[in-house]
Amino acid sequence: MNDFNENGFSEENLRRIAALKIKFRLSVKIHLIAYILGIVLFISINVLFTPLIMWFIYPIFGWLIGLMMHLTAYIVYAKGVYPIAKRAVIFNTVAYIFVNILLFVINGYTDALLMRSYLWFLYPVFFWSIALIMHYIVYLGFYNKKLYEEGERQSRLERAIEKEMLKMRKKSA
Repeated sequence: MNDFNENGFSEENLRRIAALKIKFRLSVKIHLIAYILGIVLFISINVLFTPLIMWFIYPIFGWLIGLMMHLTAYIVYAKGVYPIAKRAVIFNTVAYIFVNILLFVINGYTDALLMRSYLWFLYPVFFWSIALIMHYIVYLGFYNKKLYEEGERQSRLERAIEKEMLKMRKKSA
């Protein structure tokens, strides 16, 4: 017989969730160690073989994007972020921040090498900002839960589903 706690989880389910959290946490630590060792390796190779061109910054910032997405996945899982739409907003925001940092670094480095100043990275920053804001508005509009008559929290999407189900019940009756 499974004993359920006040949240409706059995002891077996809690153990499985805890084990996954531990595995995800260990995975993030392993990736962080690999990232640090990779940075040391890239800088060493760069300084030894091509000291005039500092190319190591590209893989360092590119790999940082993957590391941050991995860390975000762990945090989202560990904190139990739900619904999936909220997760999508979080992932898009993290990707936006770190990809644009990479683009800024690339822009700055290439401008310094070519001795000119083109701020081309502002185009993806601007247009992605618009898309991210629209994504957040959609999330707030359809998935943000509000308190209703019975004291129950429902999103606009859940309310629309309930309304549609009511119509369908009336038609079938």
